[in-house]
Amino acid sequence: MKVESLQQLLSNLHQKDLISQEAADNMQSSFSLPTLQLISRMLKGRSRQGISFPEELKAFALTLQFYSARAYNYVRKTFNFCLPHPRTLSSWYSCINGNPGFHDEVFYAIAEHQRSNGNSKMPCALMMDEMAIRKQLDFDRSADKFVGYVDMGVPVDDLGGLPIAKEALVFLLVSLTEQWKIPVAYFLIDGLHGKERANLIKICIEKLFAVGVLVVSLTFDGCSANFAMAREFGASIDVNDMNPTFVHPVDPSKQVCLILDACHMLKLMRNTLAEKRVLIDCDQQEIKWQYIKDLQELQGKEGVAGFSA
Repeated sequence: MKVESLQQLLSNLHQKDLISQEAADNMQSSFSLPTLQLISRMLKGRSRQGISFPEELKAFALTLQFYSARAYNYVRKTFNFCLPHPRTLSSWYSCINGNPGFHDEVFYAIAEHQRSNGNSKMPCALMMDEMAIRKQLDFDRSADKFVGYVDMGVPVDDLGGLPIAKEALVFLLVSLTEQWKIPVAYFLIDGLHGKERANLIKICIEKLFAVGVLVVSLTFDGCSANFAMAREFGASIDVNDMNPTFVHPVDPSKQVCLILDACHMLKLMRNTLAEKRVLIDCDQQEIKWQYIKDLQELQGKEGVAGFSA
């Protein structure tokens, strides 16, 4: 494939359904030099051990792999393996000082804790959730830059071309055998598709496995993008086609169980009933919001004690 511009490369990846249009637009706005550096390294042959990668190319590789592992592998193979191996990216895909991304300090602490408890893998649950944040830009004097844009934890050339983030996607690790939980990463996003979420989860599970953690379950809420993410793993949480597990990306002998957040699902059910007013159950019986209102009015008149009696 002959590629003369970054736009042509990203368009090719989008046409092959390897990245979304939003991902292509974000990367087009963030980088200007990677294509020339890719071609230059391709002409020189496969990267040799010890040869450093330009910072621009590092950022491009990390961002592309963040959005789609398939797209990254495609570009790496097409350009004569001039991009680094995914294991190399794992060592780059980190941050310090509380910035967005996977946090080195946390993974180091987990590894030290695991070594003190023996060599067996620690079974843990991984939880993910988005939290709405105010869309605004602030100037960070210590870093001499504006913050508030979409941020995946990797440096980019031109932040101004990115959309302003509206959510923080947080990953939380919970021990199943001990009494502790710890956030391992967060990202500032403006929405992510199912493929992008699945790729990010895969990276997280692989990094945790490397420090002695066996993720046995993944908990998330009921937004449609998370259902699409489950399908990307080959799983399904459709009531008519239930298959709530997928193969662990590092240890194929293990399974990861998908769990819907019960509190959030109850809230969705409440909101649906309040909006639709009437639902029909499997026996064709009506479930009416009016019943909830009547119950509330009765409790208000008679009080909790009288209602309980």
